[in-house]
Amino acid sequence: MKKLFFAYVMMFAVFAMTSCGGQATPADAAKECIELLKAKDFKALVETIDYSQMKAEEQEQAKQMFLAMFDEKGSKMIDEKQGIVSYTLVSEEIAEDGKSAKVKYDITYGDGTTQTQIFELVLVDGVWKQQIKK
Repeated sequence: MKKLFFAYVMMFAVFAMTSCGGQATPADAAKECIELLKAKDFKALVETIDYSQMKAEEQEQAKQMFLAMFDEKGSKMIDEKQGIVSYTLVSEEIAEDGKSAKVKYDITYGDGTTQTQIFELVLVDGVWKQQIKK
């Protein structure tokens, strides 16, 4: 159960966020998200998620829910793993239409473990954002 939760948090955190500042490439956006996770800047991390498919009133609720989840569980997970030590780009695949991408990074933690994280990104108003699928 703990591994499943960890995988979900990482998948969401990394997979699940990307307003990551209007980077030139999806890999840059994913990298920024990892940096935000590493710094435990969950407020900024929540802003990297694509909320464009939600109604305005749902967007704020979703942001608050994600922020609460990261504050509670994300910080604990990062502490248990003794922080993020390094990360390496594995691959970047941009769709033919240029509007979506998948980026893989290997993330190494202070406890010596490494996890491959897949970021699913979508281009929203010129900014790569993480896409959360239901």
